[in-house]
Amino acid sequence: ARPAGRAAPAPTFAFTLRNDHLAKLARTPVAVHRILVVMIVPRSRDDWLRAGHDSLHLRHCCYWTNLAGHPVTGRQRTTVRIPATRVFDDRALCEIMTRVGAGGRP
Repeated sequence: ARPAGRAAPAPTFAFTLRNDHLAKLARTPVAVHRILVVMIVPRSRDDWLRAGHDSLHLRHCCYWTNLAGHPVTGRQRTTVRIPATRVFDDRALCEIMTRVGAGGRP
């Protein structure tokens, strides 16, 4: 359940990469699969992390996407869309590794 007053996240969000980085992530075929992981953090650095004796709270979230085959469209940078459903957590990492281990893509 979402806390009261918080809107549902958009289905995707934009992230801009330099074209040389995108070309490395988008290269196909590959022997070692690559994914892009983007961490969204609060604007204020003081809100990124809270540490205490009994807990460590990291604010906001990491998202991932597989950019294999994604075209370079900008002159120097290209904006890609990342699905907000692709939260990068322990479960996602295990699922990615299982798919790749079975010969599939991330």
